[in-house]
Amino acid sequence: MKKIDSLEYSTLIWFLIRACFAEVTFTNLLYIVKQDSWISVVIGSILGLIPLAIFEYLKQKYPNETLITLNEKILGKFGKILNFIILIGCLIISTCIFWILVHFANSLFLYKTSIWIISLAFIIPIGYASSKDIHVIGKISLMLFYISILFSIIITIGLTGSTDISNVKPILESRLGKTFIGSLIFVALNTSKIFFLSIIPKNKIINYSSKKSILLYIFTCLTLVQITITTTCIFGIDLSTLYEYPAFQILKRVNILGVLDRIESILSIEALFSLFIQIIIIIYYAKEIINSLFLPKEKTNKYVITSICLLIFIISNIVFLTHESGEKFFNSKLIYIMYIVCIFIPIITFVKSLKEIKIIKNKHYNTSYNC
Repeated sequence: MKKIDSLEYSTLIWFLIRACFAEVTFTNLLYIVKQDSWISVVIGSILGLIPLAIFEYLKQKYPNETLITLNEKILGKFGKILNFIILIGCLIISTCIFWILVHFANSLFLYKTSIWIISLAFIIPIGYASSKDIHVIGKISLMLFYISILFSIIITIGLTGSTDISNVKPILESRLGKTFIGSLIFVALNTSKIFFLSIIPKNKIINYSSKKSILLYIFTCLTLVQITITTTCIFGIDLSTLYEYPAFQILKRVNILGVLDRIESILSIEALFSLFIQIIIIIYYAKEIINSLFLPKEKTNKYVITSICLLIFIISNIVFLTHESGEKFFNSKLIYIMYIVCIFIPIITFVKSLKEIKIIKNKHYNTSYNC
């Protein structure tokens, strides 16, 4: 694995957290928490600092290890079982996100095109990018990050003056229980996915900075709070819940000095970037687990990637036959899978690592004392 620049690494946080928010999470929050959705995003962002802190701790204490190798190192055979569970989770999660990517493109851009053709058009570049080393993926992420930031600035400027702050009032209209449930959904579908960056050990990141990662995490979450508030302020809660993708419907109102108008299709491409990068990272993670568990030769990596992509391509178009079946799965089972893979398993690794460090310190103390 060649080294990745720290800025390139940090931009992956941007895409992992933002992907699926406007397509799935935000719609869920509108139905559950209504105009208090932004509060759930704020609480979820704060809760998301917990898994982020765990991953940062493991990176600092084990700079040469990925979560995969660390599981095998400190948990032995049980670690291999955990890695296999993560592998299954990666395949399920990447299949779901690919389905979201395809149906999002179908709804907004290619509504007259066959789902199978759209799937094929996406899976080919995804497979090609996933077969590359992480430093190449990082360069792709950095380039798309700059484009995404530019689009975000255009959207913010273009929507200035269209908002009505009264649409988010009264505040705390929903019960605190629902607000907290909304924050847990946000953690599951968005912030927890920084887990997939555990595939990159610290010593493979040039000039790694925890501060830079945390700052980009906070910045990314703030942009999602902005999306939530802006959409609700423009449409109001009643109109927002009528749209399938309300956060993209407001893009039709982007107007900059009367020159840039009706450019919602171009600006919506930013969402595709996030989904695209996220799927690549998850497939890359799955490939590394397969390499660890089954130790295939390096030359067979392309066959591993091809097999994973074919599996995603076929299953995503067979299992979720209707839009309703996909949404039902994302709103229930996928959330539990995300918690198991991205939070509970890392917590097990984290707790075990604390015990290992304590044992090492005790041995060192006893040796020093005996001397």
